[in-house]
Amino acid sequence: MSTFKLSGLRIFSISMAASLFLTACGESSSPAASTATQPDIQAAAGSAATATDSPEVSAVDFFKALLVENDLKEAKSHAVPSLKRVLDGYASAKAVGRTLLNMSFDQVEITIEDTNKNVREFYTDKADVMLIFTGKKNDEKVVNMRMVKMEKHGGKWLVAVIKDDPFARTKI
Repeated sequence: MSTFKLSGLRIFSISMAASLFLTACGESSSPAASTATQPDIQAAAGSAATATDSPEVSAVDFFKALLVENDLKEAKSHAVPSLKRVLDGYASAKAVGRTLLNMSFDQVEITIEDTNKNVREFYTDKADVMLIFTGKKNDEKVVNMRMVKMEKHGGKWLVAVIKDDPFARTKI
């Protein structure tokens, strides 16, 4: 009788491990993952961006408009009114990237860092999203991180504050 329980437990353990392995190996399809119109520039979102109206997707869309599509008008549609006024002071999205964000890429991939995701964020109108920008500038690899403070206005997630890269180092 105890042999049967042990065998059942082994079978259960093996089947759970196999299903976990197969689930982990599957491809993640994200609605925010896309390829830009330019062949050498790409933007992608991580696994946290599963809903079409989530703070993660809105943050990626904001930066994709600035850094990939060079579309300042589109970026403003993802910003709170105070940030829109700041963006109005710039002539182009590239100028915003260069001067306001201190980021410029020949090609870039935008990834959501979601290891510290908290379930409580889904029940509030504010969220923090950490984005990782991996790209190339003048054939040199560039990696930047930005913490983006998101706020929900009228049912839509908008970029409120963009924090500097906490790990940035200057070349001396």
